[in-house]
Amino acid sequence: MDTTRLSKHSRPSWLTFRTVFWFAAAVMCAVMVLASLGCGIIWDEWIQSHYGKLVLRFLVTGGADRACLNFATMYLYGGLFDTLAAFLYGVFFDRVSQVAYYGIYDDVKLYPLYETRHVLNAVFGFAAVLGTGLLTAAVGGWRAGLLALGGIFLSPRFFGNSLNNPKDIPFAAAYVFALFFLVRFLKSLSRPGWLTAAGLAASIAVAIGIKAGGLMLLHYLIFFTGAFWAYHKWISREAVPAGRLAAFVTGIALAGYLGGLVFWPYGLVNPLYHPWKALAELSRFTSAEGSLLFQGRVYAHGGTPWNYIPLWIFISSPFFFLIGLALFAGFPADILKRRDWKLVLILIFAGLFPWAYATLHRSVVYDSWRHFLFIYPPLLALAALGWDSLISRARSRKSVVLLSLLIAGLLAEPAAWMIRNHPHEYVYFNPSVGGLKGAFGRYETDYWGNSLRLASEWLARHHQETRPGQPAVVRADGELMSSAYYLVRKLGPLYVPFVEGRNQWDYWLRLSRGLPPQDLRGGAWPPAGTLHEVRADGVVLCAVVKKNPGSPPA
Repeated sequence: MDTTRLSKHSRPSWLTFRTVFWFAAAVMCAVMVLASLGCGIIWDEWIQSHYGKLVLRFLVTGGADRACLNFATMYLYGGLFDTLAAFLYGVFFDRVSQVAYYGIYDDVKLYPLYETRHVLNAVFGFAAVLGTGLLTAAVGGWRAGLLALGGIFLSPRFFGNSLNNPKDIPFAAAYVFALFFLVRFLKSLSRPGWLTAAGLAASIAVAIGIKAGGLMLLHYLIFFTGAFWAYHKWISREAVPAGRLAAFVTGIALAGYLGGLVFWPYGLVNPLYHPWKALAELSRFTSAEGSLLFQGRVYAHGGTPWNYIPLWIFISSPFFFLIGLALFAGFPADILKRRDWKLVLILIFAGLFPWAYATLHRSVVYDSWRHFLFIYPPLLALAALGWDSLISRARSRKSVVLLSLLIAGLLAEPAAWMIRNHPHEYVYFNPSVGGLKGAFGRYETDYWGNSLRLASEWLARHHQETRPGQPAVVRADGELMSSAYYLVRKLGPLYVPFVEGRNQWDYWLRLSRGLPPQDLRGGAWPPAGTLHEVRADGVVLCAVVKKNPGSPPA
């Protein structure tokens, strides 16, 4: 039986997969923006926030103020997201010229600076979700695109990072849209459209404006265009004007490259050398200090095994994604026959090459697989093609209904988890390791301190109720801004930040990160004196600890 024809005649003419796709996308955008308002400040975020102010200062002074060129290692990264966030805060809540000159610790009084950043982060996150659906639809049709859209939206790790990860998520959004426009460009190689070319150039520019890794998209453009041109010329015997195509590729590459430097002062001051130098330095980045928990063992950041990334993806992605990839691997001939196999190969390459390259070059990886979030959209597109192929093989309406129910059931598990545990979506583990409870003590959980916001807000309420008008010395794990931003707003002058070796502390906001696995699983967590616990799925992510007056100084 022709299930495609059956599905067409069994629903109203207006109810197409494309219609449902765009309606669902609109709802998802609203959900992500609203959800971002409840998230905390991750460890790296205040450094990036200040970098955005410095880049804004560079721009408003016409390049005269160059403080951004020697700020930590941030100068190696593009400042597009952080500068845009600082600019928007200045437009809506302050003055742009004033924001550019705020100091690094002024963030504590710049409400709602981080809320502005998180909303912008959610917009980029939604762009990555939308781009995944559009990319999949461009390769496999609107049904596959709808499956991809729902699959990535209900991927808790990706969703959680979309709310307050200002580096990896914007890059993922640019990466997937570059792939989308590249696919469209290659599908119309004989007469590429100007809008497609402009979209491809803009996507490359945004990627470079966030991370030097965006430069690899220039290689993608040149390599795949050359390969497709050769295929058309010598295999399919179709005429593709080489001169016109070369002009398009050159224009796209130049616009993308130069556009990516607008918000990257380090690249801008030496555009022919610095971007490539930054890429080389970041590729061999080995100065990340500290340790991490993986498979119950403690590793140095530079000492993780080769399977660190694939195993993390396997244990922290929903079963919809994993089964979909298995289906794709199980029906390759069917999928490549029904789709343009060349476009499918682009998805495979875009999903696997970056990880393979980083593994061969022994790049430093840590903090789960956040550095490789950008490969998730093309991999999820392959998973959606796997599910779409299985649906296409169904021989009756009943089979289609059963498969639809199976997909809905697989997506319901992460959806329910996300609802129960917001705003901690990014600590999700799938049932293959027993969920978060099974993974705790074996893998890192709240490695970025997102839970410090809820702990800080609870502590402020508690202290005002129990010791009104009395100062409180608070010691906190993670970066200062992750807790101080909320404590200052709630307690005002009553909040006194703990200074190591100088002050006795009244309260300690403790994270599980860095504690030995035997302590985490052996009953030493949460610590003695805990007043309050911030939990996800029953696991304590952060503990508010009150100091015992009889204890020795910390």
